[in-house]
Amino acid sequence: MNIKALLNLINEGNQKAYLQKCRDQRNLFLEGKPVDAQIVPRAVYHSWVRSRQNRVDPLAKICHHPLDKSMSNKLANFKECYERYYPFLKSAIELLNYQGCTFSFRTHECITQQIYDDMKGPFKNLIGECSERTVGTTASTLALSENRTILLVNPLNYLKKSELQGVGVAAPLHNDKGEVLGGISIGLMDLERAQEAYWLVHYLAQVFDRLYIPITQKNESKIKAIMDVLPQGVAYINEDNTTHYNEKILNLLKYSKGQDPLRKLSKHFSQEEWNAAFVQKEIHLDGRTFNLSSSALEKGGFEKSKIITLEEKKSFTEHVTEQGREASDRCDGLYCFEDIVGQSGDLNEAKEIGKNIAGTAVPVLIFGENGTGKEMFAQAIHYASPRRDMPFIPINCGAIPAELVESELFGYEEGAFTGASKGGKIGKIEAASGGTLFLDEIESMPVLDQIKLLRVLSTGRIQKVGSTKEIPVDIRLISATKKDLLEESDKGLFREDLYFRISTFIIDLPALRERREDIMLLAKEFMDKFSRKYGLAQEIEMNDEFVVALKNYTWRGNVRELEHSIERAIILMGTGSILKVEFLPKRIQEHYHDSITKGLVEDILGKCSGKQEQGLLSTAETMIIDHVLKSVGGNVSAAAEKLGVTRRTIYNKMQEHPDFRVVR
Repeated sequence: MNIKALLNLINEGNQKAYLQKCRDQRNLFLEGKPVDAQIVPRAVYHSWVRSRQNRVDPLAKICHHPLDKSMSNKLANFKECYERYYPFLKSAIELLNYQGCTFSFRTHECITQQIYDDMKGPFKNLIGECSERTVGTTASTLALSENRTILLVNPLNYLKKSELQGVGVAAPLHNDKGEVLGGISIGLMDLERAQEAYWLVHYLAQVFDRLYIPITQKNESKIKAIMDVLPQGVAYINEDNTTHYNEKILNLLKYSKGQDPLRKLSKHFSQEEWNAAFVQKEIHLDGRTFNLSSSALEKGGFEKSKIITLEEKKSFTEHVTEQGREASDRCDGLYCFEDIVGQSGDLNEAKEIGKNIAGTAVPVLIFGENGTGKEMFAQAIHYASPRRDMPFIPINCGAIPAELVESELFGYEEGAFTGASKGGKIGKIEAASGGTLFLDEIESMPVLDQIKLLRVLSTGRIQKVGSTKEIPVDIRLISATKKDLLEESDKGLFREDLYFRISTFIIDLPALRERREDIMLLAKEFMDKFSRKYGLAQEIEMNDEFVVALKNYTWRGNVRELEHSIERAIILMGTGSILKVEFLPKRIQEHYHDSITKGLVEDILGKCSGKQEQGLLSTAETMIIDHVLKSVGGNVSAAAEKLGVTRRTIYNKMQEHPDFRVVR
C-alpha cells in the first residue's frame, strides 16, 4: 500500500488519486496480473482470491441475494440474534445522522438485513445473503473473516459497481465465549466522515458484545476477568454502585492502583448523558484525545448497571495504514509465512514443516537462537491454522518471576493469596482456549509448574490457584527454546516427559550466519520498512563497504540485530541517501576493519611467499595505511582515528611514501 498517499488521504486532492490507484489494482487482479502489495492489503488480496475461486461475477449487481435452501434453515438463528439486538440497533440508527449512509446487521452465516438507508429510511424485510461467496470482498465479509473492525474504501470491494468514492466500515459481534455471532456495518459516500463511522461501529460492537453477557451477580467475576484482557480501558458499575475497572484504564489515565478513574471521567458526562442508554463522545485529557463511551445494561427490566470504556483515539489515516502496511509494521496483526523473508534451504524447509502442521493441533517445539524469529514462526503457524480467528496468547517464561508463573498461566480466585486482585484473574491458558498458547523460553519454567502444564496437556483442564473447580480448555501449544531440553533434563532442570509431550514436531530455525544469502534480502526489507517509518522521500542505497560489512559480520543477535543495525544506520544517515559503514554499531565497524586488515596481511604474505621476507613489516604497514587513507578519501585526521595513531605518524609515513593520497 502507498503509505504517502494514505498519510494525505483526507486531503481531497490525494483522495481521488488514491482511490484511482485502488481501482487500477483491482482491475489488474481481475485481468490475472500481479498487484501492488503496498496498495492492496494482504487480507483484501486473499479475499479477492477467494471471491474468484467462488466464481463471484465482478460485474454483478450489488444486492442482497435470496436465501437458498441451505441457508433458509439458519434463518431462525438470524431472527433470534436480530431480536436480541434490535432495541440497541434502533438506538444506534438514531446516533448515525449521516447523509447517504446505510446500516446493516448480519449473522455469522452472512444472512443480512439492511436496517436503514438514509435515502429510503428503515427497512423491515430486506433480508438476504451477503457473503463472500455471493458478493465477494466487502468490509462486512472481511470483518467476519478477520474477526476485527475493518475500514475499506469502496474501490477495493470485489464488485466493480461499488467502485464509486465511498467507504464501508464493519465490526464483528461475539457471544460470551468470544465466538463470532455476526456483525454490524455502515456504508457511506462521504470519505471525510470515515473516521467517525469507524469509531461508531467499533464502539457499538464492543457495547453489543458486553450486552450479550447476562448481567447477574453470579457472572460479575466473569465480567471482571474479561475486562482484564480487553485492550480498552473499561470500568463496570454494578447495581450496588460498586465499581470494577481494569489496569488499562489506569494506564491510560496514568493513575496508580487505588485511584478511582470514574471521578475524572464522570465529569465529562452531563446528567442527561449519564442516564442515557448509550453515549459515545470525544474528550481531551492531558494533551491527548480519547473516545469515551457509557452504556447502561438492562437487568431485571430496569437499567442500573453501566459500562464505561476509554480508548486513545487514532486518526482515520492511522487505521487505514495499519490495515494496509506489511506484517512487519503491524502492531495488532499476526505474521504469516509470506512475511518470513529468506531463500535459504534450511529456512524454506522450516517454513514447509510449519505449513504442513498448521492445520493440525499437535504441539510444536521451535528451536533457535535469540533473534531468529521463533515467535514470528509461531504466529505464522497460528495464522495458517483453523484457529486463526481465536486468540494467540504469547508468554515469555523467562520474563516472569518464578513465584508468579503459576498464577499467570492458570489464573487465580479472589482471595487466593495476599495481594490477589478483587474478583480473581483469568490465566493465560484459559484466555488462549480455542486458540494458540505460545510459551517462549519454556526452559525457564519452574519444574513444579512444568508438572501442572503436563497435566493440562494430558487432561485438557486447568485449576485456578485457590480453586477446587476444574475448567475445560482447548489450546494448541507452541513452545520455543534456545537450549537443548534433553540436556536440561539430564541436569534436572526440565522434565523429560514434558519434553516428549511438547515436541511432537520440532522446527529448527537456522542462525543468520548459517544463511548468509538472506542477509541482503533482509537488509533491503528493513531499509524499506524504516524508510516508511521515518517518512524518507529519497531512494536509499548502500555503498560497497556497507554491503561488505553486513555480509562478513557474524550476527550473534541474528535477524533482530540486523534489523536494529539498519534502523540505527538510517537514523544516523540523516538527510543523506547513502548508508555507510560509519553508521553501523561500533562492533560491526571494528569487525569490518579487522577483516579488511586480515585480508591485506594475507595478500602481503601471499605476494611474498617464497621471496625475501626482509622488510615485510614495513610493506604491510605501508599497504594498510594506504588502504585506510583511500577509504576515508585521503583525510589524514579520519585515517589517524581509524588506525589509532597520531596525525604526525601518518605524515611521517607519507614523507617516506609520497604516493599516499591526502586531503589536507
